Amino acid sequence: MILSTLRIRNFPEEEADQFPWTLPIIKNLEELIFEKNISFFVGENGSGKSTILEAIAAYTEVPLAGSFRLEDDESLAAANDLANYLSIRYAEKTRQGFFVRAEDFIGFSRNIKTQIRELDQEIKEVKESFTGGDINLTLGTIEGEKNQLIKRYSHDLEAMSHGEGFMKFFTSRITGKGLYLIDEPEAALSPTRQLSLLSLIIEKVKQTGSHFIIATHSPIIMSLPESEVFYFQDGKISKVNYKETEHYLLTKSILDNPENVMKEL
Repeated sequence: MILSTLRIRNFPEEEADQFPWTLPIIKNLEELIFEKNISFFVGENGSGKSTILEAIAAYTEVPLAGSFRLEDDESLAAANDLANYLSIRYAEKTRQGFFVRAEDFIGFSRNIKTQIRELDQEIKEVKESFTGGDINLTLGTIEGEKNQLIKRYSHDLEAMSHGEGFMKFFTSRITGKGLYLIDEPEAALSPTRQLSLLSLIIEKVKQTGSHFIIATHSPIIMSLPESEVFYFQDGKISKVNYKETEHYLLTKSILDNPENVMKEL
C-alpha cells in the first residue's frame, strides 16, 4: 500500500463554524487505518467522504486529472484547508498517481484536444516559415509529441461516449505503482464498464501494488474482493462488509421485489 494511517492533527476551534469543520465526520475523526490496496469510501451524499478524499489528494499532492491544479481549483478550497490539519503516515511514499472526479474528465479531455490543436498549429507554422536544411529534423520533436498524445489518449477523447473516454483515461493513466484517488467513477460508467474498471484495478494492484481509494455509491464497485469499505454513517467512520451498507441492502431489495418497494414510496 501507499498510505498507512490518516488522522486530524489539530482541530482549529476558531474555524469550528466553517465548512468542512462543521461536518460531524470531521469532528469525530480519530484515525483511519488502511489495510488493503483497495479502499472504498461509502456513505450518503453530504456525509464527508468526498471531502476527505479531496483532502488526501491535497495533502499527498498527487496531480488533479482536470483543467486545474489542486491549489487553483476553487471547489477544492475546503479540502486544501483540511489538508493542512491532516497527519498521514505512508507505507511507501510516492508522487505517482492522480486524483479524478467524473466532472474533471471533461476538462481533461479538452486539455488534450487543445494540446493536439496547438501542436498542429506549430507544425503548420514550421512548414510555412522553414527556409533551409532538413525540415524533418525540425518537425520530428513536435510530431513525436503529438503522436504520443494521440497514441495514449486517442485523437479525440470528446468524440467518444463519456464512459468510453473515461475508461480510455484510466487505461492510459493507471501505470506504475502509485496512489489513485477516484471520486464516484460510476457517474460516467455503465454497469459493464464498472466491471471493466474493477478488472483494471485488480490487474494493476497485482502488477504494481498500487493503492486505490475510491468514493462510491455503486454496489457493483464496492463489491470488489480483497478490498475494505469505510462506511461514513451517523457522523462516524467504521469498516464494514459491503453487504452491510444501505447501498447494497436497498439495491438488493429493489431487485428482489421492485413492486413492494414501489408501493412503499
